[in-house]
Amino acid sequence: MRTIRPHSTLFPAFIFLVFLGLFSTKTIAQVGCPGCNVSLPVLPADTIYIGSAPDGEAGEPYNNDISFRMPKTTTPVNATDPSTPPGLNISQIDIVAVVNVPPGLSWQPSQFSFNPSNQTDGCVKFCGTPLQPGLYNVEVFVTATVLTLNQSTSFAFPIYIAPPSSNSAGFSMQNNSGCGEVTVSFQNNQPSNGVAGYSYLWDFGNGTTSTLENPPPVTYNTPGDFEVNYSATIDTFGYQVSTVRVLDAGCNDILLNTQPDLYVKIKDPQGNFVVITGVQDNASFPAIFNINLPLGNGTYELEVRDEDTFGSESCGYVYFTKTNTGILTSGELEVQVDIIHPVQTIQSTGMVTVYEQPTPPLITPAGVINLCDGEDVELVSNYDQDIQWYQDTTVLFGEIYDQLHVASSGQYWLEYTSPVGCKAQSEVVQVNLVPLPNPPVFEVTGNEFSLSGSVQLPVNYSLQWYMDGDVLVDETGPTYCLMEPGVFLMTLEVTDDLTGCTNEFSLGVSFNPAYTCASAASEMAATAATLVLSPNPTNGDLRADFSINKPGEVSFQIFDALGKLVRKETIQTSTKNVRQDLDLNGFVEGIYLLKIQTEDGWMTGRILKQ
Repeated sequence: MRTIRPHSTLFPAFIFLVFLGLFSTKTIAQVGCPGCNVSLPVLPADTIYIGSAPDGEAGEPYNNDISFRMPKTTTPVNATDPSTPPGLNISQIDIVAVVNVPPGLSWQPSQFSFNPSNQTDGCVKFCGTPLQPGLYNVEVFVTATVLTLNQSTSFAFPIYIAPPSSNSAGFSMQNNSGCGEVTVSFQNNQPSNGVAGYSYLWDFGNGTTSTLENPPPVTYNTPGDFEVNYSATIDTFGYQVSTVRVLDAGCNDILLNTQPDLYVKIKDPQGNFVVITGVQDNASFPAIFNINLPLGNGTYELEVRDEDTFGSESCGYVYFTKTNTGILTSGELEVQVDIIHPVQTIQSTGMVTVYEQPTPPLITPAGVINLCDGEDVELVSNYDQDIQWYQDTTVLFGEIYDQLHVASSGQYWLEYTSPVGCKAQSEVVQVNLVPLPNPPVFEVTGNEFSLSGSVQLPVNYSLQWYMDGDVLVDETGPTYCLMEPGVFLMTLEVTDDLTGCTNEFSLGVSFNPAYTCASAASEMAATAATLVLSPNPTNGDLRADFSINKPGEVSFQIFDALGKLVRKETIQTSTKNVRQDLDLNGFVEGIYLLKIQTEDGWMTGRILKQ
């Protein structure tokens, strides 16, 4: 597991937070926006400065240059961080990597490595189309060289990508794309402002509709593209008589045998004259009169008259309503009343896109993992790409693969990013590093080993003895008696029953035939019951009689008083009762130990050679 930690206090992360916060990308090396232009205000030569980066909007192209100036020495840093010594030259600054960039954006700086002694000014161009809205906690990894010391560090800064919006003549949408589930707000661009005559129809594309002027937000929770259709009907003009066409009147000037001099009079439903037109002399048919009279409810009376020298005469009456249009007749009078009723219809279409929410990653093993001090564990993800591991709230730089080696306490989790920028997080795996119990130091008295009373062991523990790395079956007490000649590595292992963690203590020992121990009494008694050595003492010829549970190979080993093996032989027996003659002729006088090894175990006996 790799983490980036400072190796020197001479150049703190403050520098990078100020002037490298502009670099943001998802991968260790991502470029694709060349050609940025440096544009800086008047600044001191040795200073820290970075221009501001504007916010972006999901789904909208983003193309901006950001200029910066890096410090030549640590003096500008000292001004804000007194723990940093001033006046130290910064020989090099390198951009190592940046993670957690808004998906869809690329970047390219004017250069990746800077020598502040001759180059302090630079810029970066961000370009692309951010795919998903959100506040992205971008983390930058950089190294700097001060006094030949390399310091690696990281810092985080936010980049805000606003939710996408859609605008049309009829309506606007906010947050009209997202992952898994999006709640879209709608803004009506044709408001009624309280005026009657407006009607609306919304079809949200997900099976729901509305006739409200301003519908509430709509939630889309199924992946796909949803076409939103909007229709606004504006009927605020009402009805109006635009023209009256007199097609025939039947009231010519009889005396002069000329065309009539026509004019029109209209009464409203309450009997009031609302229109009296001018006279058209010698009118020809059709005689057209421009009226432009707004109409209300009820029946209107229209009279056509002929203006004569000595008065006027009526050519007839017709009646109409605001919805009664066409040709009206009364006797020879034919009148066409042209009524207009303008209605405006505005239709618009928009699109809501819901991307599929990825399934959260799974980590194996899961839950709570207790590691004994010195142990480690391999965490494995079911995703093998487009992932990032975290420890607690810190990104683990470079840990983007499906396995993570863990050897320290913490909360471990990972984040998967789909190709369209949708993110999913795993459950947290809690790793606890558990301290080992104290080593079980034991003391040696003769051939007996006993746990030291000064050892502070856990409240609940278990013990196990080992000889030369091999477990001694059933030897789980605080003492052990060595009964075999030879030199051995004795080990006592203690297990904390609560945590399962173990520790051990080892000591090289030699068998001392001059000593016995209390723990050997029961074994000697058992040996005496099954093993008979005769004659004992012996002048050289010795017979061993004993019983075994299972016939097979039997090994005989004879050790001198110093624990040295002086004779060994092996036989095969087909019976459970074994008798074997042993030749001790030529052995010097003294005490010897006989060890008989069978498939059941081993037994020992002491021999006195005279």
